[in-house]
Amino acid sequence: MIRMIGSVPAAVAALLALGAMLPLGGCVDMITAHGIETETGKIKAPEMWTNLEVLSLVGTHKTLFDHVATWVTGRDCSTPRAERLGAYCVDWPGTPPPPPQVYCYATLGRPTCYAQAYLQGNDRLIGFVPASAPIR
Repeated sequence: MIRMIGSVPAAVAALLALGAMLPLGGCVDMITAHGIETETGKIKAPEMWTNLEVLSLVGTHKTLFDHVATWVTGRDCSTPRAERLGAYCVDWPGTPPPPPQVYCYATLGRPTCYAQAYLQGNDRLIGFVPASAPIR
């Protein structure tokens, strides 16, 4: 399953965000096929890609190729994770199970909580956390 942000795949959204930040680097006059020309000098194409690679790695813990691989495979691909754990692409984690409902009653010391309503005795119900409804 491909992660989506709105109607755009997450990897494409990340690349668009990086591309949108590029002009914020300072006084960009023109982007050409050979690099970026600014008022202070010219940034060559290899330096530009290195800067984008570093921005991507620091901001998302993925290289630009990792974003492309994630988008193509629909799995979570990461070079830093492959270096640490040995797995380059892994499945996206599933949704966590909903928290159980809890009933809390006032007692002498501190509140006592149960997974089911405690109907014996005359303890006073001081809190109830219902199980969350599934998100659609």
